[in-house]
Amino acid sequence: MKLEATTQNYLDLNFELPSKGVSIVVFDEGIQRRTNEKTGKTTLQLPLVIEKAIEGDTENEGKKLSHFVPIETEWGGKQLASLLSMTGLINMFAEKFGNEVDVMDEKFINSLKLKLAGKRIKACHEVHKDQNGKDRTVITRFEAMSNGSPSPSPAKGKPAAAGKTKEPVSSASSDENW
Repeated sequence: MKLEATTQNYLDLNFELPSKGVSIVVFDEGIQRRTNEKTGKTTLQLPLVIEKAIEGDTENEGKKLSHFVPIETEWGGKQLASLLSMTGLINMFAEKFGNEVDVMDEKFINSLKLKLAGKRIKACHEVHKDQNGKDRTVITRFEAMSNGSPSPSPAKGKPAAAGKTKEPVSSASSDENW
């Protein structure tokens, strides 16, 4: 890379938001704990890549988005538990950390970084305006995958089956698997 000054005073990153749709998404590397400087609230940023569009524009494939989990709240804990269940990781995490876990614990977050990256899940996403009027892609629903395919939509009033994955879940609890 040459370190040369440029005459441009801008850099267009060509970042495109995924449009509304239903997609198979893959958890990407780069899971981060973030703290809002103004509010002090902590969220867990889960980066995702759209692998396959099921409904909506196929141009969504390959586009990136993030889901933010408010990990300091009960709702955030439920989201994490559901995501771990739907990706087949809940038993492994329960063996390593027990049934009660401090989601702010660095070991727990590092384990999420290692084990969640590469897992697939179905996501329904829409485009909404944020507080500043900018378009943002928002995930409105996650669903488990079954044998590499999205699980069928649940019947009204019945929850979707969770914990089924394309890959077998390891029950080993030794640190070498982490």
